[in-house]
Amino acid sequence: MFNTKKCPRCGEKNAKIATRCTYCGLIFERLKWATNSAAKKMLSLKKKDKVVYVTDMPSDLKRYKLLLFCIFLGLFGAHCFYVGRYKKGITMLVFGLVFIVGAILAINGVMPVSISTFVYIIIGAHGLMWLFDIFNICVKKFKVPVSILLTEER
Repeated sequence: MFNTKKCPRCGEKNAKIATRCTYCGLIFERLKWATNSAAKKMLSLKKKDKVVYVTDMPSDLKRYKLLLFCIFLGLFGAHCFYVGRYKKGITMLVFGLVFIVGAILAINGVMPVSISTFVYIIIGAHGLMWLFDIFNICVKKFKVPVSILLTEER
C-alpha cells in the first residue's frame, strides 16, 4: 500500500518505482515536461484524451497565485479559470452571482421565505465548495490539467 502510486490518467495503482503505468501505458517521466498551457490548448481543441489532471503544480503555474485567486476571487471561480477548469469555473461564477444577488435581496427582505431558504442552501453549498478548494490548494491536492504539447500539435 505504501509502495504504490496512483496513475493520474487511469487511477490504477502502480509500484512506486514503476516508470510507466502497467494499465494505460502513461510514462510518468513525461509528466515533468507537461504544462498547463498545453492542456488549455488541448481542451480548447476538444482533445480531452491528451489531458491529465495532476496534483503536482506544473512549471507554468504558481501555487501562491492559485491560492490568492482562490481566497480573494474564489467565490466567482477565478482560480478555476486560472488553471483551465472552465466548467467548474462557470459553475462557481453562476453560483457566486446567485450568492451576491441572493444576499442583497435577503438582507433587504425582498425575497419570500421559501425562496430565501433555497438561496441560503445554494450559498452554503457554494461557500463549502470554495473553502474545500482553498483547503485542497493548501494541502497540495487541487487537481490541475496538464498536457505535453507535441511538435505536430503546435
